[in-house]
Parts: sequence; structure tokens; C-alpha cells
Amino acid sequence: MRSAAYLVGGCIVAYALFHPVFRFLASPVVQALQDAAKNRPHQVNLLPPGTFVFHQFFGPFMLRLQLSLYGGLIIGAPLIVTEIWGFVSPGLTSTERRPVRLVAPFSILLFVLGASLAFWVMPEAVKWFLGYLSDFPGAVLLQDPEDYILFLVKMLLIFGLMFQLPIVMIALGKLGIIRSAMLIKYWQYIVVGITTLAMIVTPSNDPFSMIVMAVPLVMLFLISIWLVKLVEPKND
Repeated sequence: MRSAAYLVGGCIVAYALFHPVFRFLASPVVQALQDAAKNRPHQVNLLPPGTFVFHQFFGPFMLRLQLSLYGGLIIGAPLIVTEIWGFVSPGLTSTERRPVRLVAPFSILLFVLGASLAFWVMPEAVKWFLGYLSDFPGAVLLQDPEDYILFLVKMLLIFGLMFQLPIVMIALGKLGIIRSAMLIKYWQYIVVGITTLAMIVTPSNDPFSMIVMAVPLVMLFLISIWLVKLVEPKND
């Protein structure tokens, strides 16, 4: 009941802050549209930069409701996680609690870094897609803000989750499922696999976003080899 109250309270706060939050989230696509209109005024036929088009009369309300829900989850997440931890921790020993307390802040930091990287790369992703608009003479971009926000949320979520790679590898190493020696031996194949996975899961599927995701993931993997060596069970 308290978790539900935190979620509702977060949604109310997010609803009240809708206008500044939406301007912030829309800034990548607005910036990309402004650059496209400035650099290719005769090749790209656009509405004034920052113009959004709704396709249904209830679209504005639904968009505000969706953003309020996303914002409520983010605002209420720390308190909700605290409630979950309060439910789970009594069943754990002090030895089992210690790794969770150490890993949780690290996991949050990685998620924030991944989401921030996704937000940073969004203008370049939009520019890449806009480059194909000039292939269709007379075509006009009518951007639906609901579709854009959904696309942006997917980007933030995928980047944030993919940056959890070190956490997953540490857990597998601690359980003895993977070993640092194995990771070092097959690192070339793993790097190829990580790069391929980045190409598959990146929602935008543009080359720049794929590279921006793949390079940090490879670096995190190389760091994770050392972390796995620290936590893996030692041979007798």
C-alpha cells in the first residue's frame, strides 16, 4: 500500500511538472530539426522546428498521462525499492546483505550513465533519419510526440539495461558460472557478440547509436574481466 502511495504521489508531481519535463525530453528532436532546417533549407521540407502533430483529439491528454506515469515510476522508485528491500532483507543473512548493499548503488550509477548516453546520442540519431527525408521530394515530417516519447523511453531503457553488463558478469563470476580465464581466452568472440547484440537491441538502428552503445559495452566487458577475477571462487 505504501509503494502504491509512492507511485501515485510521484505521478502527481510528474503531472504538475509536465511542461518543463516535456521541453527537456523534446530538446533532442527539436535541436535536430533546427539543424536540418538550417543546413539543408532547400532539401528538407519541415514544419517550423519544435512543431508536433497529434493524430487523435485525446492525444495530448494521453501523452501527459504517459509521461506522468513514467515520471511517477522514476520519482517513486527509490522509496518503492526501499519497501521491497525491507520485505526481502529479513530473510537474508548479514553475509548475503553485504553484496546487495554494495552492488545496488553501482547498478543505479551504470543505469544512469547508460540512459544519459542514450539522451546524448538522440539528436544524432534523429539527424541520421532526417537525412533520408530529402529522398522524397515534397515530403513533410509530421512528428507525433507520443511516438517520439515512446521511442525515447525505449532508447533510455535499453541503454540503461545494457550497461548492467558488469553486474551480470560479477554475479555469474561469483556463482562460478564464468571464469576470468575463460573470458580472457575467448575475448575476441565475446566482443563480436557484444557488438552484434548492440546492433540488434538499439531501437534506432542507426550506425552512430550502435557504435555509441557497442564501444562502452566493450570497455565495460574488459573491466568486468578484472572484476570477475576478484569475486570468482578460488581453486583449492
